[in-house]
Amino acid sequence: MADRPMSPDRVLVADGDPRIVATVGQALRTAGFDVLEAFDGPSAFDACMAHSPSLAIIGYAIPGSTGVKAAHEVTSRTSVPVALMCADNDEALVHEAIGAGVTAFLLKPIDARQLVPAVRIALQRARDFQALRARAEQLNAALQGARNVSLAAGLLMATFRIGREEAFERLRRHARSNRVRLEEVASELLRATDEAAKLHESLSHPIFRRQITHSVQKLVTGR
Repeated sequence: MADRPMSPDRVLVADGDPRIVATVGQALRTAGFDVLEAFDGPSAFDACMAHSPSLAIIGYAIPGSTGVKAAHEVTSRTSVPVALMCADNDEALVHEAIGAGVTAFLLKPIDARQLVPAVRIALQRARDFQALRARAEQLNAALQGARNVSLAAGLLMATFRIGREEAFERLRRHARSNRVRLEEVASELLRATDEAAKLHESLSHPIFRRQITHSVQKLVTGR
């Protein structure tokens, strides 16, 4: 009995040779994967956009593009990881594939016995990378939030001539009374301050001053 994944992953197999697509697809189906098929670069990209497979296996000599270009389009515009199938393991090609965001490199002819382990490794690497990226985004968001809170506190200190602790306490009090996060209060204060500064700058422009003066004169004189 074949060793099947606990929850089937969906894998796209894309190549210009229908025999390769059929062979690779059958091996993956036997191992319990759901398989999508495509036979040119644009169709491979469309399948990734429409179905968000767990992995896209793309042949290097795919019609309508090259495997590297197709891989770059997929990795740059979707979250789908890509494994590149190629008959050549030339070092320059490998570097090109890495630059395109390729997760794994599969050599043709594809050995069905090695295919499934390679796909599972590629899937796990992709998950690990996505987890690291998500963690990095969380840390960046936390750092930005802390920076905004510090800037907002500084703004309150300068505006109301209060100390740092008092400024933070006012921010926290406002957050509690409105049941929102401290970072949201800080971001809203900074946004409002920025908009007010832009409005002041616009109204201070000579053209706007003349327009305002003219409008007031018309209002007063009726002309």
